[in-house]
Amino acid sequence: MSKLKEVTVYTDGDSRKIATWSNIPYFLTETLEAKGIKVNRVNIALTKHKWQSLWHLMAKIMNRNTLYDYSRSSMRFLFTRCMIKKMTHRYSNSQADIFLTFSFSSAGFTSRPIILFGDWTYDHAIRYFHHRKPNALEKRVILREDVQIRQADLVFALFPAVVEYMQNRYGKDKIFYLGNVINTLYAPSEKSIPQKQTIMNLLFVGGESYKAGADTLIAAFRQLKPACPNLALHIIGMNADEWDNLPKDVFCYGYLDKGIDKERELYYKLFREATVFINTTPQWSAFSASVEAMYFYTPVIVSPGDEFVKTFGNSVYFGYYCEENSVELLKYNILNILNHKAYPELCLKAHEAVSTFTWDVYVDKMIEKIEILLNENPDCK
Repeated sequence: MSKLKEVTVYTDGDSRKIATWSNIPYFLTETLEAKGIKVNRVNIALTKHKWQSLWHLMAKIMNRNTLYDYSRSSMRFLFTRCMIKKMTHRYSNSQADIFLTFSFSSAGFTSRPIILFGDWTYDHAIRYFHHRKPNALEKRVILREDVQIRQADLVFALFPAVVEYMQNRYGKDKIFYLGNVINTLYAPSEKSIPQKQTIMNLLFVGGESYKAGADTLIAAFRQLKPACPNLALHIIGMNADEWDNLPKDVFCYGYLDKGIDKERELYYKLFREATVFINTTPQWSAFSASVEAMYFYTPVIVSPGDEFVKTFGNSVYFGYYCEENSVELLKYNILNILNHKAYPELCLKAHEAVSTFTWDVYVDKMIEKIEILLNENPDCK
């Protein structure tokens, strides 16, 4: 029986840097290596040039709401394909090519298995997050992506609703949901629960696209603070200058890079000490940060986005859904957690719900699928 011993992993950025694409390339490649598999790392990220901004500006002039830019252009696609072809020859002993994108593959350059791994497709992002149909330029990108996905041997997506969408579009035979992953460098401790209950820290994580959720939380905090003088709100991902006249005890840290020791330590300190994690931004309440908070024994208050509901169910036993991004509803849910008679149990249930979302578990499932493919197709090389 063939065992997986060497792979080539293509990433949009340096996979040795933890900050690349939400930490995923780093954790995937490090976990593969920890399991004794040789990893040939290939960075297919764009080299920045000033004229790319001009390209993007021209696309915006043609269609103000477009997501199309040089990174999605046919020129970039051709340049990247040339690089991929060169790498397939350089790493000729590799048993499989793993792409952390749905936009590129080594199809046509090699007979070895091609695996695509990502969060969602370009088409899904446009339709789900931007609530519109793709424009003419975007349709051309989607057609190219369709070809890459159909030519791949295995496709893994991180979210169950995305997998369902992809299976409906491309077929069910090779597209899989293996669970999700938690991108943490540290192990959580159940011993943090008493401190969480005492310290009364609210934690929000999200960039500018989550500002609607942050605005609601700040308004709720402002109203709760007089009755809860020890309450504090910590916001990771945005700076204080996003708002005028923030209430006392609201602390903004901007983006915290896990690759920088001081920022990484602060990031995990905030997670260990959080009493409750909150992001009620409609549709997408920072899924990755939410499950990371849960892993650190933190109850959550989030919006019932499709992926969260498909992963954890229509009702949760480790916090609350906010059916609407409402100040009054959020205040009610926050008070319910702060005053919960069984708060430690909420913390334990939050951790239990995501305890299998480790990279070790995920990569084992991925390896199993690849090895089945290798043994079903002994001529792959």
